[in-house]
Amino acid sequence: MTNEPAFYMKMLHAFVSSGEEPDALTCECDVLAQYLCTTMHDAQVKALVLNDEVAARVFVDTMAQFVSLNLQKAAYQMQRCSYERKQIAEAAEWSHIKRRDNWQALVQMMDDKYATQGFDKGFYNREFGEKGQSDDDALWQTLLNDWQNNLDLRLALHKREFLESRRELQNRLLHNNLKAVTQYVQQHGVNQERFYQSWALMGGRWNVVEYERLQQVVDFQRRYPVLQTITDRMGRVADALGHKRIGYSQGNEEQMQHASQSDITGISVGRDLGALLPTELAQYADADMEDVFLQKYVTGRLQTFDYQSRTLNAARGLHTKPARPCGPMVVCVDMSGSMMGEPSKVALSLMMSLCEMCTSKRRNCYLIAFSVQAQPIDVLNDRTQLLQFFNRRAAGDTDARRALDAMFALLNGNSRYAGADVLWVTDFRIPLPPPTYFQQIERLRHEGTRFYGLQLGIAENHWLPYFDEMFKIEDIKMEVR
Repeated sequence: MTNEPAFYMKMLHAFVSSGEEPDALTCECDVLAQYLCTTMHDAQVKALVLNDEVAARVFVDTMAQFVSLNLQKAAYQMQRCSYERKQIAEAAEWSHIKRRDNWQALVQMMDDKYATQGFDKGFYNREFGEKGQSDDDALWQTLLNDWQNNLDLRLALHKREFLESRRELQNRLLHNNLKAVTQYVQQHGVNQERFYQSWALMGGRWNVVEYERLQQVVDFQRRYPVLQTITDRMGRVADALGHKRIGYSQGNEEQMQHASQSDITGISVGRDLGALLPTELAQYADADMEDVFLQKYVTGRLQTFDYQSRTLNAARGLHTKPARPCGPMVVCVDMSGSMMGEPSKVALSLMMSLCEMCTSKRRNCYLIAFSVQAQPIDVLNDRTQLLQFFNRRAAGDTDARRALDAMFALLNGNSRYAGADVLWVTDFRIPLPPPTYFQQIERLRHEGTRFYGLQLGIAENHWLPYFDEMFKIEDIKMEVR
């Protein structure tokens, strides 16, 4: 069994905030949770983490990287066995004639794969061969359940083998990080907030040279105080009387006009119990797989048939409500060639500040890095892509249309970002898009979205009328192209 990433993060945060260790029963069927539980029992780790805020942050980030690595590996193994899961679903639909003609090959294939896991080939040879019971639906379902259980067991063994192969290295990394970081911070009197901004981009591995390189980027926040002003401004917070208000949206509503199986268009995921795939029905009927089925139901990950007759209608509300305590943000950062040198470093420094604020306050934030193409990144969840962004060099031409398209799709289609604060960080040497784009900006502003800009340099800015507020850094060294 593998839980969702939020499950493990909840375990880590509960431990560092209160010393709470997970119940052994909670971890019984999850090798990764068992490992985290064992680590939390380490007396040396516990003493450091529960008495030092920096050590607590290092612990969470180091273990979060390990969790991510294990979940990626588990997802890869799950993908590899997708064809076999499809075979199980197809075998569930076999006619009695096809069972009689093919049961021997199927049993032999399962024996070749799962004999070492206890698959009982002799039992099925007797029942299907000597007794001729391939027409017995209950017995056939037993065979399919046995197949699914062996497949699940193999996946669980892969997870355990992968974790065990990296256990010693991870333990050593964790202890080295905790010791080296806390000593460095104490010896150099490092400000915690400045430390967190650099540490967050180090991928859970302490390296003095890399840390000090990142600190040089953080230092732009001292040189340009407006960066902190922007960080404080983004993501509105309602005042005591709730005077500040932002637009609000309910998202989408789904309507089913009809649901005959003749209009099946593909496979989807969700909680629709009336459209389950046969493999999901098999798990539902199997007492041993009940926990897996319930986990997928709660998280909306059940595999279901999708129908052409299912229509998705917009349900965007135009009313307003008091601003949420942690307002959402969308940040568009220009990474084109005109931002080379100091402008791109200032932009990265601002993003370091914003990302740290979003992480500490759990604020929804979407980063859209753009030049010719646009790359949307969920700051709180797309950790790997975020690290890649901070290692990216400014290059290429500028086309704002891709970034605008991604921004509009997010603001119009995701209720969590309705009425968000939008920030553009660029030199505004950007060709103007067609007027329809500005019409959409004006509509969003009318509905409660606010648009802020940080202009780097002194280029003529034709975008000013479409922003609520424009910040500027003019005394910045621009690269000569």
